[in-house]
Amino acid sequence: MPPEISPLLAWIAKFLQDNWQTSISALTGTFFGAYFAFLFQRRHTEAKEIEANLAAAKAAQFAIVVQLRGAKNIKQQVLDPIREDPERHLTLRPFTVHAKFPSLNIPSLTFMLKGEGAQLLNEIMLAEHQFNTLIGALEERNVRHEAMQRRVSDHGPEVGLDRATVIILKDMTDSIFGLGDDVVMELQSVFESLRAYIEKAFPGAKALSIEFKE
Repeated sequence: MPPEISPLLAWIAKFLQDNWQTSISALTGTFFGAYFAFLFQRRHTEAKEIEANLAAAKAAQFAIVVQLRGAKNIKQQVLDPIREDPERHLTLRPFTVHAKFPSLNIPSLTFMLKGEGAQLLNEIMLAEHQFNTLIGALEERNVRHEAMQRRVSDHGPEVGLDRATVIILKDMTDSIFGLGDDVVMELQSVFESLRAYIEKAFPGAKALSIEFKE
């Protein structure tokens, strides 16, 4: 040990010996002050995280409701009136969806991957995928139907309504009717499941609640 260090250590030891009560009080106060500040900050951070997660879950409910209403409108106003029509692949007119539907913010819902919410998050994603598939199928069929109408107008039904065109339109139309039913059922199911999840995961919180009518 360098010789100049020894006097310094001796002075520190004597200072602590002479002032041990004051030193301990100061150290204790500093320790507990820092500890309680840490606890406060952690609780504040946790409260903010819970608040953000709850807001994200409610936003997901809102997106699901808007998609569900869109799917129900399509089903009730476009599909149901000709559901039993054997020629529905021809009588279902092109239908353009002008509304802009909100999408789920999946990154904001990753907190659901912990525990019971993981399977529900997967079901919510699948339900939204089905809804997007329904909208895409309608748009795709619009293109096919309009092309068929142009061919019929230009060349007559013998050319415009050839066997291949009829088969394609029938398959697409039948698929849309099936999708319409499934989407409404799935979106309604995941909405109710998400409502129950919110009320369980966030005690005291009030989730969106909507009465679904046929």
